[in-house]
Amino acid sequence: MAFVNEKMSDEDKSRISSTITYEKISAQAQWIPNFSEPSRWAVDRERGTYLIFLTGGGREQLPYYVLGVDGQTVVFNVYRNGEGSDTAGSKEHWEVHDLRIPPALESRREEVKQLIREGLEEYAYFRPLADGGTFENPNTVARGNIISFSVEFK
Repeated sequence: MAFVNEKMSDEDKSRISSTITYEKISAQAQWIPNFSEPSRWAVDRERGTYLIFLTGGGREQLPYYVLGVDGQTVVFNVYRNGEGSDTAGSKEHWEVHDLRIPPALESRREEVKQLIREGLEEYAYFRPLADGGTFENPNTVARGNIISFSVEFK
């Protein structure tokens, strides 16, 4: 059981297109900027869980993510703080803010936080544009050089 970075198949896009919409996600997190249709994700197929970075909005916006768990969506934003480089290795510390867990998952809060940690760590390693990867055809094999990774919930 582990998250892996993937380009979303047309079937996967179709399956989540009714769940991951601006209208539904903004009802959960009112300050979320408008976002584009997702095309890649970190997914754990064995656990039926996925993490999607919602791209769009302005550069000043904190990046928002959606964690899908058992048909429910958890919405949160992230402040990424790191030092170093892929050449020398980086130390990554990500802060999770504005965590919106739906009532149906509230009793599983610690499990949800662990899934967020795992999904974000996998996402941190993702280098979709490495070695000729493109937005339409991301490189899902290239990995960043991360020395340490931590997540803090604020």
